[in-house]
Amino acid sequence: MFTGCGTALVTPFRKDLSLDEAAMRRLVQRQIRAGINFLVPCGTTGENPTLSRAEHLRVLFEQRLEAAQVRFLQGEAAPALRVSIEQTPSQLVFTASVPSDGSTNVVIEDVARSLVGSDERPSNAIRIEKELLWQQEATILSAVLLGVSTGAEKKMILLTEDALAIYGEAQGNWKLQTTKTLPGPKQPPRSARGQLLLAEENMDRVGILLPGRRCEANLADDSPIACAGGGSDWPAGRLLSLPACGAQAWWLKSDGTDWTAEDRLFLRSSGAAKESAPVAEWNVPGAVFSIGAGSNAASAAVVVRSLSTGNYEVYRIELACTN
Repeated sequence: MFTGCGTALVTPFRKDLSLDEAAMRRLVQRQIRAGINFLVPCGTTGENPTLSRAEHLRVLFEQRLEAAQVRFLQGEAAPALRVSIEQTPSQLVFTASVPSDGSTNVVIEDVARSLVGSDERPSNAIRIEKELLWQQEATILSAVLLGVSTGAEKKMILLTEDALAIYGEAQGNWKLQTTKTLPGPKQPPRSARGQLLLAEENMDRVGILLPGRRCEANLADDSPIACAGGGSDWPAGRLLSLPACGAQAWWLKSDGTDWTAEDRLFLRSSGAAKESAPVAEWNVPGAVFSIGAGSNAASAAVVVRSLSTGNYEVYRIELACTN
């Protein structure tokens, strides 16, 4: 039983929803200096759906070590910290071996299992669903799907080597509505690259990222595409979310750097390390050229060049819960 004064701590997160460990340590140290008797992490401010189990354990353990006057260092000068975890029916027992001045201090802390919770949802709680929307022989560099209100016409925008093509869906078929020519020289076919960008606050304007320049197209009128020189900060993937499957977000990315080989599309938690296993994946029968915006936060438009047919294909990728 705890006695004295305790603080229910908030859990700080970075913009990508991963745990901000440095900010968390500052919060803990401030409470310890103030004379607080105990800390209640992850207890009252709704962090549990966002924290992975590993992050939850790390929050609890690091706060216990801080309270035991164990300080954390970063960089090459930081000593190796060996940690073991033993599970009992009611507790998790953490043992940390901390090198200090030629000797090793051992710190043992226990945490009630009820504070940690459990992974009630299996690791495959999210899956990737795919639907082939379009295919053609001519090169497609990028594609986006416009989010529309119920009953309104769906739109798909394709970026080719020399134009922007706007399609509308009618009775299950995509029909070309208009095209806008890209100004400037055409890219070499073997090295052509481009990415469409959507601004949620203005769906009538589409950004076009090309090597060495940025362009903008107004979909609401017949005005030409305007371009200007600028660096190309290519997106590494697309961040997706599906509240029905949990509060976290997932990165949709591809492995490929070779556009002549089969690729893999995978989904990984936004706070997970790069080497961690994906939560879902799709072995693509071709090269992934780009990952663009879908019609909602849980979808994306993916351009693939099929190795079997040579066609460029546009897939709608949608997140779905497995349970």
